[in-house]
Amino acid sequence: MAVYRRGKTWWYVFEFGGRKIQESSGFRNKTAAIRAEAKRRTDLQERRAGFVKVKQAPKFDVFAEEFLEWSRQQHRPKTYGLHAWNCKTLKRFFGGKYLDEITTEMVENFKSVRKHEARKKAKDDRLVTGTTVNRALETLKAMFYQAERMGYFVKNPVVGVQMFRQPLDSMRVITFDEQAIYLAEASQPLRDIAETMLDTGLRPEEVFRIKAENIDFKQMTILNPFGKTKAARRAIPMTDNVSALLRRRTKEAERLATPFVFPSPHNVQTPIGSVKKAHQAAMDRADIKDRFRLYDLRHTFATRAAASDMNLPTLAAILGHANIQMTMRYVHPAAEEKRRAIHKFEKFRAEAIINAAAAQRSHGVTTKVTTLGRMN
Repeated sequence: MAVYRRGKTWWYVFEFGGRKIQESSGFRNKTAAIRAEAKRRTDLQERRAGFVKVKQAPKFDVFAEEFLEWSRQQHRPKTYGLHAWNCKTLKRFFGGKYLDEITTEMVENFKSVRKHEARKKAKDDRLVTGTTVNRALETLKAMFYQAERMGYFVKNPVVGVQMFRQPLDSMRVITFDEQAIYLAEASQPLRDIAETMLDTGLRPEEVFRIKAENIDFKQMTILNPFGKTKAARRAIPMTDNVSALLRRRTKEAERLATPFVFPSPHNVQTPIGSVKKAHQAAMDRADIKDRFRLYDLRHTFATRAAASDMNLPTLAAILGHANIQMTMRYVHPAAEEKRRAIHKFEKFRAEAIINAAAAQRSHGVTTKVTTLGRMN
């Protein structure tokens, strides 16, 4: 038996089935470490002998490809693309390791190191955001859940790892001035997509996948049949502006023989997948310094709808939320709305002071008159 001390903890190392097993025993006592190594050997032998009907864990790189193939078949293109992107990052940290060698301690180390890396293609020294790290952790967690479902003998090391808190102020609301210059500089189909989001609150991918058959111009609604929840699968009312631009888009879809009103430029039988480059270019041309995401147009709709006194249950139904608590996260009073609220408050306060002073004067005059009357 080979045990050795690393710091204050004893580790063991041995070979089994052609692979090197080198792990921390978790103990500071040598005798306990030897027992841990013996138990680890026994567990491996029992699995090989068939006492435990599980499969040996593969290396991370190999299983990542299995997971992505499964994701490609099970998930929407956007979800699959996110997993594929995250796997590239995860391979840098866990590549070469077997799944059952990855510990919670390693995941915590990944979380810390990744958070302090510089963002790729960033023009400044901005670091990777907590949201980006959280998405990678979610992919890693999903990989281990899938490994368990496939019968591999692994324990999910991400369970119990605390995610970074995502600040609510990351949700941007654009002003009407920004909207005007942005739409003026936006190319098509970005301009129509943006206007649809601003007037309906639809998610970008929900707009991308609008089919002509799901638009009811008589009822003035758009049916969204997709979504993880029942609330997400909903009919969204249209404004006159959205109705007009979708009528135009529907005629173009008929001409192209495509079911989608926003078809892909590469294959009209599929929906457009992204307008990210067009969005960035529009902000560059509009010289918008405080950048916003396309998704923020949804936040903008929600904020404006709340400011127009739309009740929250109705807004939640339009946005496709299962509860009002989720809707509240999307309602952010803009700076102009806050200024109007303060002006209303000042006006209310000034009128109240004037009325109170008038009442006091009136009360004083009445008292004086009454007193003089008694004297006479």
